[in-house]
Amino acid sequence: MNILGKVLRYETFINDVLKEQLKKIHSELDKIHGEIAEYVQLRSTIETLKDTGLAESQMKIQVDIGSNFYMQAKISDPKTIYIDIGLKTYLECTLEEAVQLIDLRTKLLFEIINKLQEQSANTKAHIKLVLHGLQELQKI
Repeated sequence: MNILGKVLRYETFINDVLKEQLKKIHSELDKIHGEIAEYVQLRSTIETLKDTGLAESQMKIQVDIGSNFYMQAKISDPKTIYIDIGLKTYLECTLEEAVQLIDLRTKLLFEIINKLQEQSANTKAHIKLVLHGLQELQKI
């Protein structure tokens, strides 16, 4: 195979494989950061409920039903909540249990983020390595 063919093959590998892999990793990172933000917001809401004593009585709230449309809802027992634990499965728990679950889940998500960041760094290193190889090939 001639040098031009090898250069084309390596460029195709970089663009079609490595850069696409990097896009998927960054997309997954963005998704996980969004989940963490939701858990942090939920934890803050739970702490506010506990600190203000609002968890002791009925309360009315505005619920986002999609596309920033809100609907008024009444919570009859704010001492327990349902948390999505994955696969569209909801777990009923007390506010204290919910905080523990949120802490556990965010810890797990941060571990996943660390692994994805490692994968991202490895993929970037592979891209640089292949680009360096391309430069060497083109010097020949």
